[in-house]
Amino acid sequence: MSNLVEEIRVWNTPVVGSYVLWRFTHGYTDHHPEGHSPVLLLHFLASAILTNKRLSDPVINLRKDLGSYARSFTDKKDVDLFLSIHHRVNNTKFYTLSSIDLAIQHGLLFLNLEDGCLYPKTLSRKPSRGMAPKQSVKSLGNKAEILGKWFSAYSVSQVSTLLKVVL
Repeated sequence: MSNLVEEIRVWNTPVVGSYVLWRFTHGYTDHHPEGHSPVLLLHFLASAILTNKRLSDPVINLRKDLGSYARSFTDKKDVDLFLSIHHRVNNTKFYTLSSIDLAIQHGLLFLNLEDGCLYPKTLSRKPSRGMAPKQSVKSLGNKAEILGKWFSAYSVSQVSTLLKVVL
């Protein structure tokens, strides 16, 4: 199956996006030095990266941080792909909003209007058999947590500078 067909198949529904953004938020909150949650804007960046296989493939635990992730595109001479993150944020904004809306509706995330942060809810029990995410979606969730961990080490302006994105 081609990359484009696979991308469309997996990301055709905001349900997957809501799960992945919930995992991103958990990764950020769990690893932030002060336990803060990510501001809403960071979810748009995460969604832009995680909805593209070539951008999400380098998101692995072997990398040290977000700077290492950014340098990996220079090393592979794939700078054009890396610079496309800014345009992907714009192209995926409605999908990301739908995913966030769905996550809030189903109790995965909570938006605090005072600070503009999304807070993850902790599930009281594991999904029942047949309701758990497929392995491919779990793998994306793991990548989302890693990305959240990397984002938590930087301020919003530092993240946008490292990713060459204007917020």
